[in-house]
Amino acid sequence: MAEYDPQIIEAYADKLYNKASAAVGGSIVLGGALGAAFGAVPLTPLGDAWPIPSAFGFATLLVGAIVGALIGYVIGDARSFGYRLQAQAALSQIEIQKNTAAARIALEAITARRPAPAAQPQRPAQAPVANGIAAPPVTPPLSAYGPR
Repeated sequence: MAEYDPQIIEAYADKLYNKASAAVGGSIVLGGALGAAFGAVPLTPLGDAWPIPSAFGFATLLVGAIVGALIGYVIGDARSFGYRLQAQAALSQIEIQKNTAAARIALEAITARRPAPAAQPQRPAQAPVANGIAAPPVTPPLSAYGPR
């Protein structure tokens, strides 16, 4: 069976952070390229069907690249946030494991110092009967269970 290794989760979180950084830049570049491609249509033979004259082709190419880069930034930023969120969730699992291990060690230390309470013999409780109705059983006080 595989053993728990927090370094693997930390490496995974680092890769997610690197992926988050690359997502923004990659989306900006891809969006700018797609926007430039759409903006360059008036410069191609397909531009004859468009109402924009080919003289404005370089302007539409530039505007398309800028708009595409802005859309790419918005998309990349959202994806980046998702990757960072996954990384934080992975790192929080490591913290939960550390806190659980520390609590277990503290509990073991406390129980090692205090002896277990001696078992007291149980005798059957006889409920008193009044007017033909049995009273509920009485629970022993908390001091009967030993020191805290």
